[in-house]
Amino acid sequence: MANSMTEHSRKLRSKTANEYNKRMLAEGKVKQFSVRMETPIADEFVAILAEIGGTKAEAIKKLCEIYRQHQA
Repeated sequence: MANSMTEHSRKLRSKTANEYNKRMLAEGKVKQFSVRMETPIADEFVAILAEIGGTKAEAIKKLCEIYRQHQA
């Protein structure tokens, strides 16, 4: 087994990622939010995100772009 696949390495990578994410939040470089909505709306939103593809952040960015274009 490669060293990168050991339990120790996985835990170390997870710890490093958590520290990085906390630092980015603390420095104001990223924001995090959660949304609570009715199930049918959430299902529609998930379907739209799947159609757009990519990460959730990329899909939300695309939805914002579509909204801004529609406003113009």
